[in-house]
Amino acid sequence: MTDLTASADNIIEGDIDFQGRSRDIIGLVIKNMLLNIITLGFYRFWARTNVRRYLWEKMQILGTPLEYTGTGKELFVGFLLIVFVVFVPYAILNVALEASGYLQNASFLLAYNIAIAIAFFYLIGVATYRARRYRLARTRWRSVRAGQTGSSWFYGMWFVFLNYLMVFFGLITPYKNMKLWRMRIENTHVGDKFFVFDGEGESRGALGHLYKSFIAIGLLGALVYFGPLFAFGAAVGSIPGIGDMQPEQVEAQVNIVITDGLVQLGDLIWLWWLMMAATLLGLVWYKLRETRVLVGLTSFEGLKLNFDASVWAYFKLALGNLLLVIFSLGFGLPFTQVRWARFIANHTEVEGGLDLATIAQSLDDELTSGEGLADAFDMGAV
Repeated sequence: MTDLTASADNIIEGDIDFQGRSRDIIGLVIKNMLLNIITLGFYRFWARTNVRRYLWEKMQILGTPLEYTGTGKELFVGFLLIVFVVFVPYAILNVALEASGYLQNASFLLAYNIAIAIAFFYLIGVATYRARRYRLARTRWRSVRAGQTGSSWFYGMWFVFLNYLMVFFGLITPYKNMKLWRMRIENTHVGDKFFVFDGEGESRGALGHLYKSFIAIGLLGALVYFGPLFAFGAAVGSIPGIGDMQPEQVEAQVNIVITDGLVQLGDLIWLWWLMMAATLLGLVWYKLRETRVLVGLTSFEGLKLNFDASVWAYFKLALGNLLLVIFSLGFGLPFTQVRWARFIANHTEVEGGLDLATIAQSLDDELTSGEGLADAFDMGAV
């Protein structure tokens, strides 16, 4: 392996800085839009590559811009590969099962749909990991390759397992997000050096604090969504002698409770909307707090990261991006990506110094095709 530099004093310090501006890519957006229309959308692979190159070259890490070396052809080939390996066989299987009459059997159809849903959800996890691996493999910093090791299939197993488990046990959410973050971070490298998660053994305590915040927001959400149901049940249960009534009498009394409840809800609808808005803001607050914790537990060769975005800053960004996409009919997506990149750079701090002499070029083989699975599931916007 070849060292980046042979100097004895190569400690560099700095921060993350994004120098791009939305108005700088107006020409690029117009070009991509026209070529997408002319090619019936097939140019989107090259359009995405053009936007990524701009974003990467405007993002400076410790004073040095990134470089993106991916190509539109790689993304296109990856997409075609997945279409013929996954979706064509799936279509053929559906036709064969339909022709054989299996899909007419209700029990078989239910089991088949469940199996397909699990399989595709698993592939989404695989796609997430492979797309990230591709983008990192096509990223250079000071001519050094970044990358991601590990198995996307193994990551997909954890992804589908934890997400389906979350459906039945919502409290697993903080653990799930930390586990998947750890798997991604610990397999990420620049040159021959890997990122470290929880280098000081603080993750267990941090997870405990996250759970306190998550449970508080969860209780508020439960109150908003299930409170009216509990109130309705209590009102019905408090009807005198309901256990001795005939069915038609019970129905009449329940209708009275519903009518009275709707009147009361109408009077208090402002309170319900207020609590719903508070729950939404609480979820945003929790997600930012979780991101702050996970980023804070991440380090690289003596560098520590901090993330300090506020709910208000995130809200302004998200609302502005939503309006941009709506009023541009989707063609303004690159502008939102510039805004996201600036937001991340402005709210992420780097502490410490990096010794360049300790980093050598990675010998990992480069990928030969793009993020086909991610594109097939429409996950490769950035």
